[in-house]
Formats: sequence, structure tokens, C-alpha cells
Amino acid sequence: MALLRFAAAAGRPRLASAALPVLLAVVACLAGCHCERTSPVVLNDAAPPWDVAPKSEPSRKGMAWIPAGILVAGTPPGQLPRIADEELPGKRIPMGGFFIDRFNYPAEPGAIPLAGIPQSRARAICEEQGKRLCSELEWERACKGTANTTYEYGDRYDEAVCGTGVADSLAPNGVNNRCGSTFGVRDMHGSTWNWTSSEWGRGSKSKLVTVRGGNGADGELIGRCANARGMHPGRRDGRVGVRCCAGQVNAAAVALEVRRGSVLQWRPPDDATAASLAKFVPQTIKKAVKGRPKADAFLVERIWMWRPIGNEELMIGGGCARPPGHNACGVVIVRPLGGKTELLSFVSSGWWIPTIGEHEAARTVYLYGGDQSGAFRKPVIYEWGRIGEGGKERKRHGGWLKP
Repeated sequence: MALLRFAAAAGRPRLASAALPVLLAVVACLAGCHCERTSPVVLNDAAPPWDVAPKSEPSRKGMAWIPAGILVAGTPPGQLPRIADEELPGKRIPMGGFFIDRFNYPAEPGAIPLAGIPQSRARAICEEQGKRLCSELEWERACKGTANTTYEYGDRYDEAVCGTGVADSLAPNGVNNRCGSTFGVRDMHGSTWNWTSSEWGRGSKSKLVTVRGGNGADGELIGRCANARGMHPGRRDGRVGVRCCAGQVNAAAVALEVRRGSVLQWRPPDDATAASLAKFVPQTIKKAVKGRPKADAFLVERIWMWRPIGNEELMIGGGCARPPGHNACGVVIVRPLGGKTELLSFVSSGWWIPTIGEHEAARTVYLYGGDQSGAFRKPVIYEWGRIGEGGKERKRHGGWLKP
């Protein structure tokens, strides 16, 4: 292996940093010093990070050392996407140092991760190597890295980095070469889910345990370090495998109180609440009635509380403005948060004052309205902190026809 590398930009040779100690030793021997035969020195020309921990940190083959530090666990309110009844609200948790496998088991680059095993087999695999199952917060700490980022590679979602957004993907270890945290832990998403040692502490009475990582069609949601899933420990899922930890166990656990209530609840409007909601009406509607009598301004006449998931309560205010031509109606959807009110969406109901009705799924409600073509309804969907809306469905022959 050459001891010199050429710096193309400068046009002159320079010493490789890893080769310098070897070259100095050779020079010393040529100068007449006493030389002893030792084991051969191997220079590592592989792309970093190499499987060597800094001298100040412990080292264990095939594992990354996660130093003691603060984990910002879960997702803070207001940061999206967020699953309010499954994630801690950005709680700062001190964590001790531990080891974690760089890759999914078998923890070797290029290997196809083992999957389809129950939690008991995953635990046995770790114990056979003198390791243990990771707790779910240890797993999250290793994923979020030194800066507590949303994804292992940063705060902005990029499906190309870990190959996320694909259901049932079992990528070979290391194939997504940019998919790693700042601690050097690879493929925490885009491949198998990992069994953990943690119970599913989210208010469920079912005896579930937590799995972390993995892949799925909604990559922006599933690819987050805070994402988790509850699973029966005896289940053999072809997408679930194992990644082991070692060292002192961190006792910190997810203990999340989950508050629920009626999914959809009408409440009598009061003047103060109606006026506060009307402030969030789009500027286009406000401009259309500017200079007209006060009675033509958007007036919130109906209010509902919507609880699409646990620990999430939204307020819906419905009404109309009366610009020239025809009414401009719809609903304002807001999230009351810490004494403030955050606008999530305005959804038009056309010319008719809106009505909100239940859907078979709690994360969806129906908005009923009408326009020049008659009555319609459209689904309004809670998308983990954001609001989406479907197309208009028209009532024909006693039923609703989808667009």
C-alpha cells in the first residue's frame, strides 16, 4: 500500500495521516536505531467512519459507543409530524453511555437482516453474544445522535437517504451508505424494525412491547427517530428483526398518560370564542367583504371539538361571509396549545354554512356543504398534526358518489 497520496488540487504529494507514524518509524530504523519485529501495521483505506472508537471512549467490535448525554425524547408539541398518544412531548432525559450494534443482526455490512422472529428469539440472539436487547429510549438516543435530530441524518425528511417510504423493505446492511446517525449507527430506518426490551407504556392494557425503526409507505412519519409501534412479543413478523446493545442498562422508559374523549362533540358558540376563530379566516375572504357592512363579515356560528387521537384536541369553527354574489363558507380548524391558538387549516364548504359529521375512522370527519351543483361532502383528514382534505362527494340516488 502506498505511503504517499497525491493532493490533486495542489499538484504535489502529501503524506496520508494514517501512514505518518509508520514512515517515522522506518526513518528512525534507517538512522540506526534499534528495531524490533512487531505485528504488521495495516493501514485502513476504507471510507470513514471506521469501526474504531476514539481512544477516550471504550471500543467493542461491530458496535458504536453512545456516550452519556441528554435525549430529547419524542416530539415537542407544534413540531410535525407527531403522534401525540405514542410519543413523549420532547422530554429531556439524561442517558448513560452504552454500546449498540452498528448494523441490524447479523451485524455485518452487506448481510441481509434477520427478520420474522419473536422477541424471545431476539433476546436470545443478543445474550448469546454477551449483549442484550436495547431499551426503546436507548434506540432513540442512538438514532437522534449528538444534536437530537428528527431523523438520523437531520431534521428535514429525505426519502433517498435511508430508502424510506417503501412498505416491507429489507435493505441489505449498508446499502444506503448515507443512512446513519452522527454516532455511526447505520440503517436504523429503511430496513427491519427492531425488537426492544421495553413495554408499550402508552396507556394500553394489552401486553405489547415496543419495536423501533423499520419502513413503511408514510416515510416522513415512520422514518422519524421518535416513531414506535406496539407489537405482541410472540409475533413473527417478516419485517421485524433485532439490533443488540451492551453495557449498563438505561432505566428510563416511556410512561405516557393518554387522555381521550368523545371523537366529535358540538359545543354552543360564545361570542369571544367565535371572534377568536374568525380571525383565522383566509385573507381572500376578508378582502372580499372589506368595506361592506359588518353583518357581511365572516361569522362563526357553529363550533365542534374534534379528538382524532389521544392527547390531541382540535377546535372547529364553521360559518360564512357574505361578499357580493354568493356566500363564502367553511370551517377554521385550530389547535389550542399552551394558551395560544395555532391554525391548522381552513376548509371551504362552498356557499352553504358547514356541518361536521362523524366518519367511521376517528382521524377523519365529514364536512357537508353545497355550491351551484348542489349538496356535497368531503372528508377532512387528520394527518399526524396536519389537516388534509379529500374531493367532493355528491349525493346521487340515495348515496354519496366519490369524485
